[in-house]
Amino acid sequence: MLPATHAQSLPRWELGIGIGGLNLPYYRGSDIYRNYITPFPYITYRGERLNIDRSGIQGHLFQTDRIRLDLSLAAGIPVSSDGDSPRAGMPDIDTTVELGPSLELNLWQLSHKRQSLWLKLPIRSAHSIGGDGLFKHRGWTFSPFLEYTAKSAIHDDWKGTLSVGPLYADRDYHNYFYEVMPAYVTTARNEYHASSGYSGARTTLTFRKNITKKLRLGVFARFDTLKNTAFEESPLVSTKHYRALGFALIWMFSQSEEMVEVP
Repeated sequence: MLPATHAQSLPRWELGIGIGGLNLPYYRGSDIYRNYITPFPYITYRGERLNIDRSGIQGHLFQTDRIRLDLSLAAGIPVSSDGDSPRAGMPDIDTTVELGPSLELNLWQLSHKRQSLWLKLPIRSAHSIGGDGLFKHRGWTFSPFLEYTAKSAIHDDWKGTLSVGPLYADRDYHNYFYEVMPAYVTTARNEYHASSGYSGARTTLTFRKNITKKLRLGVFARFDTLKNTAFEESPLVSTKHYRALGFALIWMFSQSEEMVEVP
């Protein structure tokens, strides 16, 4: 067992509103970038089995100091196939949602728990959400990664993470993004069908800081390489590098009277 630390009392839930910005390509392999600026509602919830915060939504199915079994969630933005994109004239890519279990192993942690190294093993089922609201299964992904975390002595004052790991997916998932069916072949776009396997490697940096008691800032940067991937030869792959940058500024305006102990 890892040494215990003093717990801190924090509200069970907090409500806020934020504004976020993103700069990212149409999809992994596209060399066309877009900027997004949007307001959004924000909630923090600290439960025994469910936790919602700036890290996302986590369902704690099983948890000890060394091992966790959580629910893992990821999402992708829709992509239009108009204009001068390599996908011009092809069907649009709908919003994607990936959900599945994640086994997480604590490999190293200092006694004060302000620095740690975890191995996380998320397996997710991917689905697209069309304009008609219907879900369609688009395959499976597996993205193991090492995550180093450092945080302040004051709970939730600041936190930084560095994550590194490979990506894998099955044939259906790769084909949803990179397949070219015969009906969409052009002089500049050959027929192509992807296989399952390696999807690249990813490095992600995040930093979160409480500017004041109610004002919070988060930034992130993600860098991928698509060299030697199972879909590397797709005519829809214009570059073998991927970069995504983003920020979020959040103002918290309400909180519960109920307090919970957080280590």
